[in-house]
Parts: sequence; structure tokens; C-alpha cells
Amino acid sequence: MGDTVIVSPGPVHVAPEAWKNLQALHHRSGEFRNIVRECRSALQELLHTSSPVYLLTSSGTGAMEAAVANVTVPGSRVLVVSGGKFGRRWAEIFDAYECRTSVLRFEDGAAIDVDSVVERIDRERPEFVALTHVESSTGLLFPLRELSRRLRGERSIMIVDAISSLGAEDFLMDEWRIDVAIGASQKSLAAPPGVSFAAVGKRALGLVGRRSKGVYYFDFNRAGLAAVGGDTPFTPAIGTIQIMHRSLRSMRALGFDKVILRHRTASGAFLRAAGHLSLESFAKNPSSAVQVLVLPRGCPGERVLAGLARQGFVAADGQDDLRGRVVRTGFLGLHGPKTLERLVSALGGALRECGAAADVAAAMAEIRDANLGDFSWIKA
Repeated sequence: MGDTVIVSPGPVHVAPEAWKNLQALHHRSGEFRNIVRECRSALQELLHTSSPVYLLTSSGTGAMEAAVANVTVPGSRVLVVSGGKFGRRWAEIFDAYECRTSVLRFEDGAAIDVDSVVERIDRERPEFVALTHVESSTGLLFPLRELSRRLRGERSIMIVDAISSLGAEDFLMDEWRIDVAIGASQKSLAAPPGVSFAAVGKRALGLVGRRSKGVYYFDFNRAGLAAVGGDTPFTPAIGTIQIMHRSLRSMRALGFDKVILRHRTASGAFLRAAGHLSLESFAKNPSSAVQVLVLPRGCPGERVLAGLARQGFVAADGQDDLRGRVVRTGFLGLHGPKTLERLVSALGGALRECGAAADVAAAMAEIRDANLGDFSWIKA
């Protein structure tokens, strides 16, 4: 990739040193089994859970489908809370598995009204509630901690897409009584795409196996049996798991809380910098994982992205109705202040080419004043 740096919401940039000296391992070897065990243990710590974590060879959407396929049956009553494209994806998957799906949809980018969510759950009494912790199409952070505190008594099975949030936002699976949490390798774990995972609590595990036609590749029972011996049920993405393992090991050594704080600090500084470039956050409650920036009039997304590309940065366009109206960024885990300063300078230059006002010096000062330190934690 040369000097090109990926600053999209994911897949994120993988440091060149992360690829060095990967072992030629067979997935049924003792060495690889130890790597799998250590990955699961580190993910349990990051998720703050004692629940088993199953590694799957798929994108994050595969783990979402695995959750639906394993714990529901046709006719299961489901409430999906959606604030964007990936919230709507939950509804599409539940519909594909013949569930009775109700959607509480909030305007894209709007803050989630927890009162409305609680009222809808109390009224409909769904068997399952599914939501997206960080909506990477809009940059929105779902107030999951607050919702958890508000839910009393017998609760619906809670299924959460933490693909974009895990490692960049607090996630307390057991304390918040989350039943299934979904994640993936290509976000804050700073590995290539191809590995997803599901942490599955006791209540959800008790529902597995009810489908009359069953599940094969994504069967949680099969994954659980394999996990006893440190295995995955089928051939995994060996190289990706090794890189994810390196990243998790480094994050663990630094301290997961410090990793999350660094993401919060970096994202906050970048959003403040963006304000000096005639940009504003699309999300009313922006996450620390993904920044979605509204472009000024006269600055189409494709032109701004092309300007960034000329300076060696790959960012992302908006999705669906937001295409051409926003730029989406993410620098999960790997980028230090010098990279962010370069990004701010490149973004300011691209906006100036469109005629927008951009105080690059003030924007870069926001990054410097944040004292971010080194974000490149992967070492070969």
C-alpha cells in the first residue's frame, strides 16, 4: 500500500509491522489452539463478560446472522431499534429467518430517545431486542448503559451489534445484562476483515437448537464443542486471527481502559478540529469510533475523497441517502498525532479546493493540544 493510510470506519488500517513474521501454522496445531484460547480470553476481558466467545470466519454480518439463526425460531417476536443502515440490517436478517419483526426507527443521526425505547419494549413485550451500539453509517452512539439501567424485571433477550464500538467505547456485557454481543476483527482490533465473534450468555445459550431445520456452519453448539479443545469448528482465517491476537495482546498489556480513553480523546480532538474546517458531526451523540462529517455546500463527497486520496488517505463516502453529503472517518487503534495532523491538513486542503473556509492551523492545534501520544500498539 506504500504510504497510503486507510482512515475509513472499517476495515481500518493494518500496520505494516502487523504482517511481519506471521507463523506458518496449521489450525489444528497446539500453537494455534493457544492463540485461539488467548483471543477468547482477551475478548472476554474487553467485553467484561464470563460468557463464552465463539470465533467465526466471516464479516461481522455473519456473526449477526449466526445470532439470529441460533436463538430465534420462525414467529419469534422481535423489536429492532434502528438509527441507521446497520440497525435496519438487523431487521432484514430477522425477516430472513421468518421472525415477527417490529422496528422502532429514529431519524438517521438523531439522538436515541431512551424513553421511547423503554415505552415500546413495555408495550410490545418482545422476546428479543436488537440494536447497534455504534451506527457506523451515521457515527451515532446508542446510549446502551442508560437503556440497561432503565429496563427492570423480566427482560427481553438483548442482542447488540458491537462491531464498531468494541475497543473504542465502554462495553460491560454482564453488568448491562446483554445476552449476545457481536464483534469483528477489522475495527478497533486493527486486523484484516474475515473474523467475527459472538459472546453468548446463558439465557441465549438456552435457546440454541430450537430450529427444526437447524443451523450448520454458524451453529453455536458446534462452536462450543470445538472451543473446549481450543478449536474452531471449521477452517478459520489463520493469518487474521494471528494479527488480531497480536493486537489484543498489546491492548491488554497497555490496559483496555486506556485504549478506550485514547480513542475518546483522539475522536474528540478530531471533531473539534473539524469544526475549524467548516465541518460538523452528523450524529447528535457522536461515537469515539466513527466520525461522520457533514460537508459544506459546494463540496461533494467524491471531490473531497479524491482530494484526500491525492494526499495518501482513504476515507469513506456516505451510505444510501448520505452519499455525497458526508465524509466518514475512523482511525481505530493505529494512528498517532502526526498521522491525524496530516489528515487534518489534507482534509482542509480538499475543502479549500471546493471554496470552503478552512482554518487548518487552528484545526491542527486541536490535535496537538490533545497530547495523544502513540496509537500504534501492534508490534511484530
